[in-house]
Amino acid sequence: MTEARMTFVEHLVELRSRLVKGRIAVAVFSILGYIFRSPILELIRRPLGEAVPLHALDIFEPFFASLRIALYTGLFLGLPFLGYQIMMFCLPALKVKEKRVVLGGLSAGVVLLYTGIAFAYVLILPLLIPQLAGFFSEGVEQTFSLKAYVDKIFRFIIAFGLGFQLPIVVVILVRIGVVSVEGLRKYRKYMVVGLFAVAAILTPPDLISQVLLAVPLMVLYEVSILVSVLLNRGKKPR
Repeated sequence: MTEARMTFVEHLVELRSRLVKGRIAVAVFSILGYIFRSPILELIRRPLGEAVPLHALDIFEPFFASLRIALYTGLFLGLPFLGYQIMMFCLPALKVKEKRVVLGGLSAGVVLLYTGIAFAYVLILPLLIPQLAGFFSEGVEQTFSLKAYVDKIFRFIIAFGLGFQLPIVVVILVRIGVVSVEGLRKYRKYMVVGLFAVAAILTPPDLISQVLLAVPLMVLYEVSILVSVLLNRGKKPR
């Protein structure tokens, strides 16, 4: 049975099958995240340092923190597999050139996702956490809720992973003709304001976090323009 002869119901069955496979991947990685919750917690608390302890404020907090670690781990590691299943469902309906664009976009998106996460963890968090924790260096004993800390750290690095998708979005918009390279350059100052707004939405409500995300986004915006120019080189105007 070819894709062209598949009925609407058969397409829905195939989509459901692929979504189930993707969700199974997320579930498997979530289980692994729960099993290895202690090493993962040790990994994400490193930017905090040894001077500031984490506290469980009630008897259920360690359990719910473990569930959060498992869920975030499943999402981090399983989403590429889920995206792959969705892509494989869509590919038969695309032309050869469109398939190349989709495959390239997904591959670049995965690389940028983990690059953003690594950038936040390795470079930004060790710089940001001491600054935030040191606002009251005297008279305030530093202590953090285990569950709240896990949530904030994972959400912060997720924000960077999502923010680093900017080049993919910009390049796709240029390729399909929604925006032009000239327009990207002309309205650069408005984009700067927009990127700060996006950073404010994605990061915790403090100026330092917003700036630390907005600056890399502005660099990625310039990279997006350069990539769009290179991809459109030699392309005949319509």
